[in-house]
Amino acid sequence: MIIFDESSITAAKSPQENNVRRLLFASFVVIFAWWSPAPAQPPQTAAERSNYQETTRHADVVAFCESLAKLAPNRVRYATLGETKEKRPMPLLLLADPPVSTPVEAAESGKLLVFVQANIHAGEMDGKEALLMLAREIALEKEKHPHLKNLVLAFAPNVNPDGNEKLGNFRPHQPGPNQIGTRENADGLDLNRDFMKLESLEVQALVRFYRRWNPALVIDLHTTNGSLHRYTLTYDGPRHAASSAGLVSYARDTFLPAVSQKLEKATRFQSYFYGNFNADRTAWTSYPAQARYGTQYVGLRGRLGILSESYAYASYKDRITASREFVRACLELAGEQSAAIRKLLDDAAKPPATIALAHKLSPRPKPVTIAGYEEKRENGKRVAGPAKDYRVSQIDVAEPTVTRPRPIAYLVPPGMPKVVENLQRHGIRLDELREDIELTVEAERIVKITRSERKYQGHESVKLQTELQPPAPRMIPAGTTIVRTSQSLGALASLLLEPLSEDGLAVWNYFDDRLAEGKDFPVLRLAKDTPVLITSPRPLAEERITGKRITVDDYLQRRRGSSLAGQPARIRDWLPDGEHFLQVKQDKLWKVHAATGRLEPLFDSKKLATVMAKIPALDGSTIQSVLGRTTFKFNEAMTGFLFEHGNDWYYVALDGSTAVRLTRTPEKENLATFSPDGKWVAFVRDKNLFVVDIATQTERKLTTDGGGLISNGEADWVYFEEIFNRSEHAFWWSPDSRHIAFLRFDDTPVAKFTVVDQLPVRLRLEQTPYPKAGDPNPTVKLGIVPAAGGDVHFADMNGYDPASVLLIRAAWPKDGQHAFLYVQDRAQTWLDVLSVAVESGSVKKLFREQTKAWVEDPGEPIFLMDGSFLFASERTGWRHLYHYDASGKLLRQVTDGHFEVRNVHRFDEDSRSIYFSGTGDSPIAQGFYRAQLDGGTIERIHSESGDHRVSMHTKGPYFEVSRSNHATPAQVSLRKLDGTLVRRLDTNPLYAREEYKLGEFQLVQIPMKDGFRLEGSVLLPVDFDPKQKYPVWFMTYAGPHAPTISDSWSARTLDHVLSGLGIIVFRCDPRSASGKGAVSTWTAYRQLGVQELKDIEEAIDWLISKYPVDATRIGMSGHSYGGFMTAYALTHSKKFCAGIAGAPVTDWRNYDSIYTERYMNTPQQNSEGYAKTSVVRAAANLHGRLLLAHGLMDDNVHVQNSVQLIDAL
Repeated sequence: MIIFDESSITAAKSPQENNVRRLLFASFVVIFAWWSPAPAQPPQTAAERSNYQETTRHADVVAFCESLAKLAPNRVRYATLGETKEKRPMPLLLLADPPVSTPVEAAESGKLLVFVQANIHAGEMDGKEALLMLAREIALEKEKHPHLKNLVLAFAPNVNPDGNEKLGNFRPHQPGPNQIGTRENADGLDLNRDFMKLESLEVQALVRFYRRWNPALVIDLHTTNGSLHRYTLTYDGPRHAASSAGLVSYARDTFLPAVSQKLEKATRFQSYFYGNFNADRTAWTSYPAQARYGTQYVGLRGRLGILSESYAYASYKDRITASREFVRACLELAGEQSAAIRKLLDDAAKPPATIALAHKLSPRPKPVTIAGYEEKRENGKRVAGPAKDYRVSQIDVAEPTVTRPRPIAYLVPPGMPKVVENLQRHGIRLDELREDIELTVEAERIVKITRSERKYQGHESVKLQTELQPPAPRMIPAGTTIVRTSQSLGALASLLLEPLSEDGLAVWNYFDDRLAEGKDFPVLRLAKDTPVLITSPRPLAEERITGKRITVDDYLQRRRGSSLAGQPARIRDWLPDGEHFLQVKQDKLWKVHAATGRLEPLFDSKKLATVMAKIPALDGSTIQSVLGRTTFKFNEAMTGFLFEHGNDWYYVALDGSTAVRLTRTPEKENLATFSPDGKWVAFVRDKNLFVVDIATQTERKLTTDGGGLISNGEADWVYFEEIFNRSEHAFWWSPDSRHIAFLRFDDTPVAKFTVVDQLPVRLRLEQTPYPKAGDPNPTVKLGIVPAAGGDVHFADMNGYDPASVLLIRAAWPKDGQHAFLYVQDRAQTWLDVLSVAVESGSVKKLFREQTKAWVEDPGEPIFLMDGSFLFASERTGWRHLYHYDASGKLLRQVTDGHFEVRNVHRFDEDSRSIYFSGTGDSPIAQGFYRAQLDGGTIERIHSESGDHRVSMHTKGPYFEVSRSNHATPAQVSLRKLDGTLVRRLDTNPLYAREEYKLGEFQLVQIPMKDGFRLEGSVLLPVDFDPKQKYPVWFMTYAGPHAPTISDSWSARTLDHVLSGLGIIVFRCDPRSASGKGAVSTWTAYRQLGVQELKDIEEAIDWLISKYPVDATRIGMSGHSYGGFMTAYALTHSKKFCAGIAGAPVTDWRNYDSIYTERYMNTPQQNSEGYAKTSVVRAAANLHGRLLLAHGLMDDNVHVQNSVQLIDAL
């Protein structure tokens, strides 16, 4: 387009030329104006275009709304409520200044949200036309429209699009238009009778809007015929007997009368409450106040529902005008009274204590005057005569006829998805029970069932007669839906679920297959509240999010960790009787009856607070903090507990009889431990061992030489890390509470290692005695000291070089007269089991344990009443149980075979049975078994495959088991000793995982050339295409006897991130890490990394042969030992193009003595092995790109490992 500027034309030299110039310019202006598009015209309704002879079709409604959104983008947004059966959108106009598009934006505006819906009966089209006209006015007014000052508006002009398009002359008595839609939707349903059963897509969409946007006011526009009267429009508000009394009275006495006055002032149209005359004109009766009707339903949601009924006998134009002006009056009043309405809605959020389930209509207290006509009949039709007012009873008060006290909650049994989905669509908050538990409930016993003779809305309605039964205990199964009634929709929940509700789900056949006379109604009433394990139920199918992928952000921020892995509840501790256990629920510790789940507080908090308040050092906040904990340090009988405050220890009896302060020094006391009889507490202070008498608070110092490099009862670093599984606890009470065995550590010969804190302005140094491979170890002795004080008797280790042995464990037989001690040579090639006399420290060697390589800590012996004991040994290459007599004589091997005994849970003296976990059925999943002490067949207690993690007390008839496999999340159950299910403790449903699209996960076995089979897993990329080649990321730990492949549940979050990026994720344990017996682990002896890498390379070759792998793009990562393995692989193999090594050991001479020498011996004994396994020495052979990640203050695998490798590179 060319735009001409008059000033750019050269001035003429004569008047004639100037005239010509002006004429040309004028022509250009005219032409330009003709080229310019005309401004868009405001849309019109079909009623307006046809001079009120037609109604707007669905496509035109949509076009009208879209046009408004384009013409007024600063006020209008076009959206849809949903879609009908015939795939028509349900148009929605959002009007606000500034505009809003989401419920959050509407809420944040601080304005009242008003929702107006029309055409729910498509033959009642007046409201549709009226809403479109009003929306146009509000949208296009030049100045800010007054309605938008305090309000956000949402208009749904065509709620029934399918019915709207089925045109016909369905209301011949109605003065225009001739062609209108049908009352019903495409399924033949009356949508204004569907608000409880929610069968139609249209009403589901409306209710979805109600719960998401939570409008304060809902106006529903209809047209009605009925009695002859002089009202152009009638109206109604909430009247249901279970609605908030405040809402009912406000709508009836304040809001609607004021709206009526505004309407009459604006139009001179009379209006009044909806009703019809009886035959003799003495009563004006409304429709039943049932929840199925939209306006009554809205009231039950605690919102202000308003019904408008334009009068079918008025002209089409007057009906539209009346509807429009009625809405306008409502909006004006809502804006004026927004604060009062908010207060009403807040009050309405509290459900009543008693719920009205059925009603009858009763008259108002005083008669009213209704503007009618004298009627006569002509040609069989009613005809209005002269105007006449009638003094009548107005019958529209809902009087309850059936009531029930509102229960704490309703319990909907499993297997009723339609009921649960209905409740979800209403927006009622639901919980799904995760455990089987005995609860106190009330049941409704069905006395009589009556079914309607005719179908209504496709249903043979049901009427029940029931009798409420007294509260009684009942086992409630996991999967039950819990509907708590204290929520804002509690009354609505009652009306849906109560069997006597006149509009409940029972009426609409939701429970038909569970109803029988003489039986209980399936939904139970919770009579007594109790904490239970719950989760949110599976989302509705139409609202379920699917197809998501786990992202890097999900992994890094750990946002999805718990929801994808689950957090099944486990037993915290068994109580001594074996019939009860402790469990945390709702952040509180409870005593739980195992078989029923019945729970009670472990202690009386008020009683304990009272006795604790007598201790001057404890203020109220400290006491509440202590009593609010869920983890306590109990005595063995679980009659009292210890807690630490201000570096001192306190004791509290659970019965509230006493609370005392045990220590009173500024120094910190560590490792506080009850004696078995609960009368003493032992602890370490300043590296010396102390006891304190609980009854007298008398303190005794049992050792005196602690301090500096000497420590009594508290492990030094290397024992903490490698012997005691990262515990400093190094003392043991005798069973009779008379003595304590402890280890004395002397770190004088141990070299110190310094780590540097780089964050302060001036560097902070931390020095720790840290024996590296081949360096001197701490000198350790076993002492035994009376708890009452006295001389320490150290074990007579004559015959052992103190500098060349490890003392790795002490234990007490049941008689308490002597202690057991495990002694190993430095290289851990043997283990001697010693008996140490209490009174003298004299030592007797019971036997020596040896294998073909090293000896792992066998764990504490299991002592039997006759003095004999069970001992775990890997002497055959597999960890099994051996029975020894008290003298150390081997009686028999109890278990045998190519599997491992992992944990012994109990020895039952009466049946002489041993309960243990092991790998008897699968090397990658623990099973639960029973063996007899005298040998014989080992019995598997469980029947399902997968991994079983067991907890059981030393007595009692039960065990707890958490069972999972790679495809099934962990589920926890309580079972009898024969495996019979008692109850489910946590079903652990993981519905959030269903939101994600995940790659296929496979457990695989990988055959080696020598016949060994490695265990591995493959996670294929999302949208895997076997014709495409994929990069691979390989992950492993590979440490000796540290398997990572398990047929158990895991979130595998990182793996799924990589899978979503189009990468095959491969994991594999080399044979030394496979968990297939010590015999497999020994292949790593004196050559860590060498055989592992051979296995890994074969595994990679196998993967390439079985899957579409891009062999040039294979990466690897691992941490700690896995970091070593990664760095070793990238310097000793060409299979990998990249690797990430986290905290790697790069030369085993850098790592601690006990761990390293167990597998490698000392550098002096195995210099060739250390050289062969060194990553630093092979740095020049690096193949691919290696990323090193290492903490600068790592006190275990020191950063010098990575620094040395960096330097060598």
